[in-house]
Amino acid sequence: MAQPPTSESASVPSGASGGSGAPPPPPPPARTLVGAGGSGGGPGKPWWRRTRTLVVAGVAVAVVAGLSVLLVERQPSGSHSTVAAAQVTGQAVGSPGRDPYTGSVAVAASTSGGGAGASPSASVGASPSANGSGTVDGGTVGLYGGTEHAASCDVQQLSDFLTSHADKGKAWAGVEGIEPSAIPQYLHALTPVVLRFDTRVTNHGFVDGQATAFQSVLQAGSAVLVDDHGVPRARCACGNPLTPPTADTAPPQFGGDSWPGFHAGQVVTVSPAPSAVPSLVLVDQQTGGWFVRPVGGSGTGDQRTSSPTATTTGTGTGTGSGTATGTGTGTHSAATSGSASASASGASSGSSHSTAGSPAPGGGGSSGGGGAGVTSAPGTGPGGAGSTGGAGSASP
Repeated sequence: MAQPPTSESASVPSGASGGSGAPPPPPPPARTLVGAGGSGGGPGKPWWRRTRTLVVAGVAVAVVAGLSVLLVERQPSGSHSTVAAAQVTGQAVGSPGRDPYTGSVAVAASTSGGGAGASPSASVGASPSANGSGTVDGGTVGLYGGTEHAASCDVQQLSDFLTSHADKGKAWAGVEGIEPSAIPQYLHALTPVVLRFDTRVTNHGFVDGQATAFQSVLQAGSAVLVDDHGVPRARCACGNPLTPPTADTAPPQFGGDSWPGFHAGQVVTVSPAPSAVPSLVLVDQQTGGWFVRPVGGSGTGDQRTSSPTATTTGTGTGTGSGTATGTGTGTHSAATSGSASASASGASSGSSHSTAGSPAPGGGGSSGGGGAGVTSAPGTGPGGAGSTGGAGSASP
C-alpha cells in the first residue's frame, strides 16, 4: 500500500525536483498600513495622499481656529488686560535724580519759597485754573515763581558743560530736536523759573552715550527752564532735558522720591500756550509779590507788578448848582475782563453857608458821580467815568 506524503514532501512546490536539500524559507508576512482600505487586502494609499482625508482635516483645523477666536473675543475686557500702568518717578527739589547729565546748576535761592513740602494749597498767591485732567496752560499767570532780579538756574554753566562734553551735548540736543551747535542759543532763549506745583514731565537721563526717557513728577520748588510757550525744557538740579509727559492709558504708579503734601490729584501737566508769550508773570518766592520776567531773561529785566487780584480806586467830583458837593469812588478789579464800575456817595446838605462863606440858604445838592478809576495791574481797563453833579435847588 502506498504511504501518504509527508509534510516535507507536501511543501515542495510542484515541478521541484526531489532531493535531500532543505526547503526554502516561507515568504514574509504582508504589511498593512494603518488606515489602509479596500477589500482586496492590499496596502492602501498613505493618508496624506488621499483627497478625502485632507479635506476632512482642513475643515477640522478651520473649525478649531474659529472657536479659538470666538472664545478670545468673548473674554471680559478687564479680565486679561495687557495695559501696564505708567511708572512715574518722583524727584525732590534737591535730588539729582535718575541718570543726571550734570551736577546741579540750580541757584540755591530758588528753593527758599517753594522748597520741600510745598504744595498748591500752600503756595503763595492764586492757584492756576486747571481742568479736570490737571492740565494748565503754560502762559497762566502765577503758574511759576522765582526771585525778582535773580535767576533760579545758571544757564551759562549748563551751556558750557554741554558744549564741552560732545557725547552728552549730542544726546541732549537730540531730545530737544536741535543741532548740538545750537545749544547755547537755545538755552539762552529759555527762562529760569521755579515750579509752584508738583509737575508731570518726560525726563531724559544719560546712559552709555544715549538719552533715556522716563516719566517723572518734579516737586514744587524745583528750578527749571521753560520755553516761550511756558513748557518746561530742562531741570536745573541735574541738567536733564525735559519734554511734555506721555498720555496715561492707565492710572500711573508713583515711585522714587517722596515728600510731605504730595497728592496725585494735585499734580499738574503744562500744555503749551496757544501762541508764544513775550513774558511770564511770576510770584516772588521771597516776598509773595508779583513781577514780570521777559522770556529769555535772567532777572535783570524783571519789573514788579500789582497782584492780578488787587483792587485800585479813583476819585471824582461832581458839582451841582447848589452848594452840595459829592465825591465818588471808581473801582476796578484786574481779575475781570477790563470793565470798570463806578460808585458814588454824594453828601447832600442844606448848609447855611456857600463854599465861599457868604450867607445864603443852600439847596439840597444831589450826589456827585464816581470819578475815573486808575489801576496799574496788567491788562486792566479804565475806571468808570464820574457823572456830573445833580442840580441843586435853592430856597427863596
